[in-house]
Amino acid sequence: MRPSSLGLLASVFSVTHAAAFHHPRQSSNTGAPTLTTPGGIYKPETYDQAALDALWAVIEATRPVNVSYWADNPVPEPELPVVLPASPPPLYPPWYAPDAKDVLPGLKFPKGFVYGYATSSYQVEGAVKEDGKGPNNWDFATHAIPGYVADNTTGDVADDQYHLYKHDLARLQALGTTHYSFSVAWSRVFPFGYKDSPINQAGLDYYNRLVDYALELGIEPVITLSHWDIPLTIWQQYGAFRDEAVVADFAHYAETLFKLFNGRVKTWFTFNEPRVFCGQALGILAAANGAKVTDPDYIAVPYQCSYYVLKAHAAAVKRFRELGIEGQIAIKNDDYIGVPWRANSTEDALAAERHTQYQIGVFSDPIYSTGDWPPNLSDVLTPKELPRFTEEEKADILGSADFFATDSYRVNYVRAPEGGIEACINNRSDPLWPSCNVPVFYDPDYGWATGINADPRTNWLTTSGDRLRQFFKELLARWPVDAIYVTEFGWSEPFEAQRTVLSDIREDSSRTNYFLTYLGEILLLIHEDGVPIKGAYSWSAIDNFEWAVGLGARFGTQYVNFTDPKLPREFKRSSIAIADFYRTHLQYGDHY
Repeated sequence: MRPSSLGLLASVFSVTHAAAFHHPRQSSNTGAPTLTTPGGIYKPETYDQAALDALWAVIEATRPVNVSYWADNPVPEPELPVVLPASPPPLYPPWYAPDAKDVLPGLKFPKGFVYGYATSSYQVEGAVKEDGKGPNNWDFATHAIPGYVADNTTGDVADDQYHLYKHDLARLQALGTTHYSFSVAWSRVFPFGYKDSPINQAGLDYYNRLVDYALELGIEPVITLSHWDIPLTIWQQYGAFRDEAVVADFAHYAETLFKLFNGRVKTWFTFNEPRVFCGQALGILAAANGAKVTDPDYIAVPYQCSYYVLKAHAAAVKRFRELGIEGQIAIKNDDYIGVPWRANSTEDALAAERHTQYQIGVFSDPIYSTGDWPPNLSDVLTPKELPRFTEEEKADILGSADFFATDSYRVNYVRAPEGGIEACINNRSDPLWPSCNVPVFYDPDYGWATGINADPRTNWLTTSGDRLRQFFKELLARWPVDAIYVTEFGWSEPFEAQRTVLSDIREDSSRTNYFLTYLGEILLLIHEDGVPIKGAYSWSAIDNFEWAVGLGARFGTQYVNFTDPKLPREFKRSSIAIADFYRTHLQYGDHY
């Protein structure tokens, strides 16, 4: 660990050992599962370097944190401008598949369309223990839960963007990128998380440098406040994200960043894919306590988490607006509106609607249409499992986004469970309860695959064909908005992590096809369907730590050599194709 800047943190830290974690504050969810850590459970009462060391001691009880090469060596300045390599040779004859510049050549994106790339803090930053940063839930999951990550890797170093951010931004500038969407690590800014705990100035300084350098290169920075990594103190005290007190803690953290970056950052997101984040709350809590996610004491965790995430989101947006912060703010939703598998099946139509309400609708209905939960949730889950909103809370949540942001990777067919929906709803031990629907990856007639499969380690991901346009049209009809942003879309090239020859790694042909077909569909959605898509952020700018899959699946449009301690980057075919597509389809006017 490098010398900390936590000198402003004061006083003493006490460690309380217990067989299981005890909430020091009364939880709103009595009887809810909590988190057991190795080596005892701690309760921060005062904040200083000793307190921070005690937190890290819990994380490192069984596995020390790795430190990057660049933590102890000077980082050279990037040579500007970065020169792109020559375009790769065509994949196919032009009569079969045109080059990127020749796809729908008569159509252009509207002026001001966002050509963005996205990453997240835990997946790319590294430096998890440097300069006063506190541990988070993913530090805990990767270090303290054996087998939680498939290949036993961690985000300790990841891409080391903490030290190499200038190089990554310079490479994005070379690609012509207009916007860079990244997330801030809450525990880097507030190592202890709580609203009454001090700020880590070194953390703020890092994000200041990142934002300023992006602006210097002509790239607009875009901030997500929370992309799945939460200070460990918050995570443990509130049973992941399931206590009223977390709302004020998050709002205070958000306000700190709003004030710091007002005028420099003009697009904000409160949470990334909160449905997935709350599912991770269930997964990590259950794994830490040796339980199953289907155990009765755990099954309600995602829904309780969702309740407090929506309240925290609304509280942050309220402060954003009261402070008169320049720009716009939303939440990054995910998943899709289900397509009935069998066109003539009433059960499949009902199952597709259940999928929609439990997946993308759980956050979209409260924010964009009703202020309340979708009916398929509240009809099945009890108020203890799914806390109900007061009228005041509904008013705060409804309209708490300036546009619709969606991480839309794929759209799939959905069918009813084998025994029927009603039987599933009435059987709490059914593994499909309470959503009671099944995504399907083949057609009901001959069994043809309904899309091309990505890497088997990300078996949820396939191409979507013509279902993509149908989804966005239905999204607009269900949740009418003036602007939609595709805040993530991307592809894990099959078996890419197993490739060892650089020329093979650069040749990510299926990823290239995914992006070009998706971008072409966006053009048609804009021009033929009238869907107001205002921008798209490709995932991801670089290979990174892919959560529970570790480094076993790659989403980057640029290669990172994780076997070299200097972590060199290389452009892949997809990054060049995306740049070529935008170069010939953007209108460079007032915005750029």
